[in-house]
Amino acid sequence: MQEFWDLQESILDTFGKQTPEPPVLRVKNVTQTSLTLEWDALVLQTAKLRSLDIYKNGQKLSQHHIPVGTNFVKLSGLDVDQVYEFHVVAKTSAGALTSNTVQVRTHKMDNLTGINVAFGAFEEPEPLISDLKMIIGKINAKWSGEVNSDTTHLLAQLPGGRNYEQALQMSIPVVKPEWLVQCERTGRIQAALPYYIVNVSQND
Repeated sequence: MQEFWDLQESILDTFGKQTPEPPVLRVKNVTQTSLTLEWDALVLQTAKLRSLDIYKNGQKLSQHHIPVGTNFVKLSGLDVDQVYEFHVVAKTSAGALTSNTVQVRTHKMDNLTGINVAFGAFEEPEPLISDLKMIIGKINAKWSGEVNSDTTHLLAQLPGGRNYEQALQMSIPVVKPEWLVQCERTGRIQAALPYYIVNVSQND
């Protein structure tokens, strides 16, 4: 009989006391028209994750499917200098878990701190890359050695290379170094399209 009650207590400990926890949401990176949302690893206990939905100003963003195991999402197409509220809802076998709500304002055109670049292929990398890093420091922007979820632009003169391929997969603009120079010169974020590099081999 004691074994029976021990089993009941074990079941209660496993399924009754250990409940799933709501996601903890935060803003990781912000630009004029995009941002990255990030959340801690989900604590689901014995529950199974069915879907994870993103909400902007109370409306579900149906176009964003979050793969299982992913803990971030990059949102684009936002308006400049606008306030937004976001939260996520994790739908599990134990019910829906709603995160905290985060409020964020996208940057004004003269705020360059959201720029986060990586470097692609150059005809002569030095001293050009060193000069670009100096500009990045002057405008309080960021750079990284590899393309990641925070990368906003890839600076390059030539197509090709690991960072270039990664940027294409993640729909990150690949622009000439002159884009960054012009941002610093004007003190305002510049449109990427006029500075796109052209892969001639794709146009043959």
